[in-house]
Amino acid sequence: MTKEERIQRLNCSIPELSSYRLQLVDKVVGVFQTPKTFSRDRDSSLITSQVLEDFGDVLRLHHAFSREPFSKDKFEYALERVLIESRFSASLALRGSRGYDIEIGEERFSLKTEAAKGIKENTIHISKFMELGGGQWGSDPSDLIGLRQQFLNNLGGVQRILILRALQKGTPSYRYELVEIPKQLLAKAADGRLEMKIDSSQNPKPGYCYVEEGSELLFLLYFDGGGERKLQIKGLKKAPCLVHGTWDFSVITDNP
Repeated sequence: MTKEERIQRLNCSIPELSSYRLQLVDKVVGVFQTPKTFSRDRDSSLITSQVLEDFGDVLRLHHAFSREPFSKDKFEYALERVLIESRFSASLALRGSRGYDIEIGEERFSLKTEAAKGIKENTIHISKFMELGGGQWGSDPSDLIGLRQQFLNNLGGVQRILILRALQKGTPSYRYELVEIPKQLLAKAADGRLEMKIDSSQNPKPGYCYVEEGSELLFLLYFDGGGERKLQIKGLKKAPCLVHGTWDFSVITDNP
């Protein structure tokens, strides 16, 4: 459908809308008139100028009707749609697929989100990188070797890792950034130092994998023995990562 045809269809439909539906349409149109600053890394082959604008508009529309940060499922769907609109080859993984969330071109991507209240600008925390449902895990420190291997196996199924971070969340300003975590950085966990918290009351016992370079802690894996039995990534410095794009905008939630 051409732009002219779409305008004509809207012109024909608007007079038939109820008062409340007109309010909704007015609210959507108003979103695109609010202040915004979008920026991209010039070296990004993923976030083109058009993808930057389109994805930012999706974020703005979301927050016209919700104060909650963009969720992972919305991130997956929105990224696929805006990439396809910009003539990328992109398709979401089938439900239940392990390791990757979307295929872009010939590369498989793992998509994550971060939106905790205490989010830090320069340090990344992934509260659920993956589930740790299988394998031996009790109170034997050697069990951590198998848990770490689950992480490395999961990592082997993807080429790239992206995380959408909600750095500022409302009233009324928002700020998001899309960060790529180098896979080779996470792969350093293969040589990390393992420690199980034997004194913990949790069962199975939680543990850590400290990934260090000299005396510097690059990040750590946390094997969370709670109800979800999940793997967290904590304290990962953003400096070696690529910030593909940032989206700063304000949303006016009430129309006159």
